[in-house]
Amino acid sequence: MGTFVRRAVLALGALVVLAAVAGFAGVRASLPGRSGDLELPGLDAPVTIVFDPRARPFVRAGGVGDALFAQGFLHARERLFQMELIRRAGRGRLAEALGPGLLDTDRELWRSGVPQLAERIERNASRATRDRVGRYVAGVNAALERMAIRPPSLLMAGVPVRPWEPRDVYGVGAMTAFDSANNADNELLRLALAQALDDEAFTAFVPDEAGVPAFPYVIPPGSTLGLLSRRDALDAVRQPLLPSLSLGSNGWAVSGKRSHSGAALFAFDSHDALSLPNLLYEVHLFFGSEGQIRGFSVPGLPGVVNGFNGRIAWGFTNIGDSQDLYVETRDPADPTRFLGPDGFESARVERVEIPVRGRPEPERLEILHTRHGPLVSEDPPISMAWIGHRVEGLRIDPLFELNLARDRVEAFDALDRLAAPSANATYADVSGAIAVRTVGALPVRGRAEGLWPLPAHEPDVVWKGVLPARELPRSVDPESGFVAAANARVSPPGLGPLVSADNAPGYRMARIVDVLSSKPVHAPADMRALQGDWHNEQAARLLAVLLPELGAESMGPAERAAHHALERWLEDPISDPEQAAPLVFERFYVALARTLFAEHLGGPLFERLLRRNYVLNHALDGLLLDAATESPWWRGDRPARVREAFAAAVAGLRDEAGADPAGWNWGDHHRVTLRHELAKAVPLLGAWLDRGPFRWGGGHATVGRARYRYDRPEQVTGAATVRLVIEMTEPMQIWSIIPGGQSGHPADPHYGDQIADWLAGRHEAIPARFEDVSGRTLRLAPPEAG
Repeated sequence: MGTFVRRAVLALGALVVLAAVAGFAGVRASLPGRSGDLELPGLDAPVTIVFDPRARPFVRAGGVGDALFAQGFLHARERLFQMELIRRAGRGRLAEALGPGLLDTDRELWRSGVPQLAERIERNASRATRDRVGRYVAGVNAALERMAIRPPSLLMAGVPVRPWEPRDVYGVGAMTAFDSANNADNELLRLALAQALDDEAFTAFVPDEAGVPAFPYVIPPGSTLGLLSRRDALDAVRQPLLPSLSLGSNGWAVSGKRSHSGAALFAFDSHDALSLPNLLYEVHLFFGSEGQIRGFSVPGLPGVVNGFNGRIAWGFTNIGDSQDLYVETRDPADPTRFLGPDGFESARVERVEIPVRGRPEPERLEILHTRHGPLVSEDPPISMAWIGHRVEGLRIDPLFELNLARDRVEAFDALDRLAAPSANATYADVSGAIAVRTVGALPVRGRAEGLWPLPAHEPDVVWKGVLPARELPRSVDPESGFVAAANARVSPPGLGPLVSADNAPGYRMARIVDVLSSKPVHAPADMRALQGDWHNEQAARLLAVLLPELGAESMGPAERAAHHALERWLEDPISDPEQAAPLVFERFYVALARTLFAEHLGGPLFERLLRRNYVLNHALDGLLLDAATESPWWRGDRPARVREAFAAAVAGLRDEAGADPAGWNWGDHHRVTLRHELAKAVPLLGAWLDRGPFRWGGGHATVGRARYRYDRPEQVTGAATVRLVIEMTEPMQIWSIIPGGQSGHPADPHYGDQIADWLAGRHEAIPARFEDVSGRTLRLAPPEAG
């Protein structure tokens, strides 16, 4: 990254000189205008865009084509740097713009098959989708042609911007599918754990009693850790200029019989990596006499991913394991042949060229494809099967069809044909119907559950096909009067098809179900409150077991005070930033992990475990909650290990926060900073590009989520990138909020103007009709003839 850093620092210096001499004239000139009249070739008819006080655009167009043209125009004006990163990632061409520091990331994207999937999605697109993508791309390019000065983030990074092509859009779609499917790192981590542990110790890391791997892995444990290190190139936390498009989330819907108004209630909050600008861009498209596409879009992709259209509302929560890894055996006499059930087989050789900025010749990469999929590692040889490689007809058409669906029949027809990403879709409509259903193409596995790599040559490990959409789990208008999804396991082991054995713990899901079950009817205000709920169900369950084991009588003053704080907090465990107990609990939790696992696993492997929260949660929480079963991890004395961890946690807090626990609080340590991608790579830029840090509450296990990795304690990197609540009346009553703002320009007042409301858990009412919006108006029109 050295070349990029030097270039960015020099660009920043140039920007400082420009500011001193010209008073930021160039920066101001690059701000997007939101009023006036523009003639734009490519439009069929005039388009009106009204911006509300937060710069949310409400577009009125004669047809869907012009509406998508306007969306492309808006995306490019507001989020161009973000679009450049996403399209280049989807096509494996980050190094072309940003230099050799991104070459490893491009290599891993090509090995994983992301650019190849983009090409296949483009080939599979229907005529209607090609037309819609073409209109969107025309709008992007119309904005580029009228952009006299590029946004400062592009200028500082020195990223050249060429006109967009339809294949760029399909690349964004492929990147979204890949990010939401990726559990390969969990599989590799479990492989490393299996190599380091005996069977009895390893069972702690196997969710849902899936057994232990019987295959005698012969690859050295150090090789597995090395592969995990190489895959850091695909980790958006470790690789700051790689966009993250994974779709975490909470979603639920309440039927009309359980709402005050008699109309269904819909609530959705997407959990993604926090950044400035926000991952999602809010847009409201109105076209024809009644057409609407509204909600939250990924810049670079036409339409919306999660949204509503006046008749229906939907949201996707990430679920479903559509990737598996296989340990290959290479032919000693021919490195392109690998062992199969009937002997060695020739791999298909794919050769690609990756342009690299500053180099006269492209990087040449050779990818071997075995019977399972491409090699993602040469040494050790490990291949990856991904549904994105297997479904020949994979396309983005169903997402457009969902955007335009008018009822449950049309929506479900579109969802039946949505192959990737796999997800749980929550749904509600104005008729009062509610539903949750699993969507996406998922494999029929031969053996095991996709939790660790399998021996590639054994005949029963090959995927046997794809689960039919009709067999995937769903719940429509249940007797309970509500449906919900929160990344937890869809169904118990042995009941129905396997969607995924690698899931989030059930704490958020349990809290949502408890709250929705707690009263006979709900109002929109209840839905908004639940989205910001900081009740810590993990703490409630674990502390009920742990506190009696601590033996407070032998504690010193600080430990007794911390113990007493936890006892009081357990009565109502809200992860409030003003309380000490949430801080004590989270430090106690990490200390328990360190006490049990660190010495036996060793530093590198333990640090890897701390990066994979769900793997750690399932292992550690399982050990803590199963007090009746002896485990070698307790080393013969569970109470002693618990007390040791608690003492270590309190001692660390005394050193860091002072001797008196009365002065400790969660918010002083638990902070959220909204960071620009450039500032992640060049911290010097953070003073201008970032916002925060802000004191905050919540945590991993709360519905109002604040996600951080245990290797970077209390540095919140993920949370709700949108909160949306709708009362499904006609017209709909809508409330939403995002972190940051609509603009990607750091000098724009709408770069961070929603942060305060987002932090406070407040939503803003959104006009239901185009006629209800007032604000600055931008009018677009085709050039006059002649």
